Amino acid sequence: MNRKEDRPSKIAYERHLNHQGIPEDQKKSNGGRIPDYVKYGTWLRVNDPEFFENTYQDWKNKIRAQEAAKQ
Repeated sequence: MNRKEDRPSKIAYERHLNHQGIPEDQKKSNGGRIPDYVKYGTWLRVNDPEFFENTYQDWKNKIRAQEAAKQ
């Protein structure tokens, strides 16, 4: 993980979530709380920062563990 873009940063996590998309059960059209048209990671970071931070820490630890296992 030498390249800055490849590090498990909050920006990388937000982009990861944006790429994954909104889980179906959380979409407003399916009775959830997140509007169907937003970028999931960005919406979480702005509207639910505590959840974003907690899941970011879990994701970061998982990515670092995978990188350590490769070495």
